[in-house]
Amino acid sequence: MRCKRGSLQGAILQVHHKEYLPGKLPWEYPYESCDTLCKGCHAGEHGIVRPFSGWECIGHDDLGDLSGGCELCGKSIRHVFFVQHEKWPSLEVGETCCDHLTDTTEASAHVESLRRFASRLQRFIQSKRWKAGDNGVLRIHQKGVRLAVEPIDESYRLLVDNIQGNRRFSSVDEAKTFAFELFENGMLEAFLKKKKRDDTR
Repeated sequence: MRCKRGSLQGAILQVHHKEYLPGKLPWEYPYESCDTLCKGCHAGEHGIVRPFSGWECIGHDDLGDLSGGCELCGKSIRHVFFVQHEKWPSLEVGETCCDHLTDTTEASAHVESLRRFASRLQRFIQSKRWKAGDNGVLRIHQKGVRLAVEPIDESYRLLVDNIQGNRRFSSVDEAKTFAFELFENGMLEAFLKKKKRDDTR
């Protein structure tokens, strides 16, 4: 039984034939061609009602605000998860309904991870460790790296251990966000290691 409900839990049990054999009456099927399913799971197997199990999450989108709606429960959602089932049209749902359909906690864990990332990013951007220096340059020491955001030609650029970046940013927060993402994804550490190797040659 897919839902693990039996007659003791009030479920009406039915025989589901996994395949149809021409000329065979329902009771003439071999046991291995049959499943015991509750009435609801049986209807789901035949596409009469939405299946309770067997769903797969195939993607995710962050709308940036609560402008989406879960097609299962109707709740306003920011994080949309796309789920599919071979016997039912695909759905766009929130993390809670995604977890219920897929029988996992991957969607809620993913959203929680994004929330923690956003929280750490805000703390980094607003940190009092950023110190203003000459000509409006902001400096911070993070994970052993000297980082600076420097105004230049009505835009901003990053300096990492006094190495000037080529990229230009429209705001200080945009530059700080980019720097934080470099720390988080390990690209900054990899760049500095490569630079150190190149300098010792």
